[in-house]
Amino acid sequence: MNTHASQAVAVNNMQVRTSSKMDNLTTIIEDALQNRHFSMVYQPLFSMQTSKLVGFEALVRCQSPQFGFISPDKFIPHAEQNGQIIELGDWIFKQVLLDLKRFLQYGLKDITVSINVSAVQIAETNIFEQIMTLVKKLDIPTRCIKLELTETALIKNPQVIAKVFQAFQQEGIQVWVDDFGTGFASLSLLREFKINGLKIDKSFVDGIATCNEDFTLCSAIIAMAQRLGMHIVAEGIEDETQLQILNQLGCDTAQGYLLGRPVSIDENLRRWGRS
Repeated sequence: MNTHASQAVAVNNMQVRTSSKMDNLTTIIEDALQNRHFSMVYQPLFSMQTSKLVGFEALVRCQSPQFGFISPDKFIPHAEQNGQIIELGDWIFKQVLLDLKRFLQYGLKDITVSINVSAVQIAETNIFEQIMTLVKKLDIPTRCIKLELTETALIKNPQVIAKVFQAFQQEGIQVWVDDFGTGFASLSLLREFKINGLKIDKSFVDGIATCNEDFTLCSAIIAMAQRLGMHIVAEGIEDETQLQILNQLGCDTAQGYLLGRPVSIDENLRRWGRS
């Protein structure tokens, strides 16, 4: 077999393997939805000024009986690509709001819970009506809910997203930009969206104590947010030095393994519940 033929066979085999993996992931997600292999975990957030618990970020997990733990970095983009994010997102909204109701019943009256949303959900579903129906049914204060959209997703359909975000904000639900600094959203776009807050991406927090560029970026983001009246969360904090620097820079809220790992609602209630 000549070189060109060998290369063609190799490429074809790689495409077949890739296709097979994608088909498997679609099946895994479908099976997980049908058989409740998805679960929610909650990572705590703390005030930099008072060190008090101020909220949680809701994070979805998938534990397949056949394939074990499936990373969200794998199944979420795939679900967005093939449309399964609609059904998965429906389940996440219901589960998180049910769990938020439990947090409130256990005495955590002043917390917020952050829910990650996809640009696909905003574009292809009536996400506003869906969430507000659940909120009213469960009698949950809207001030307890934050919706997070990544900076990259923000720029995909800004006009539609801005309209939906405005509707949520009018009802008292906050909207946030997650992973800020990793996309290409302009400052004018942030002003147009009237964002309530920004989350500094972990990749910048990782190097804040050792990389001058990361320190400068974090400092600039925090200063910008303060001037625009936005709240700031730094995510991915893993050591005391990072925490101290971010506190000195004026960051509002801290999140990361140093302060608390994502765990089930039951574990969080055992630790933080008041009644």
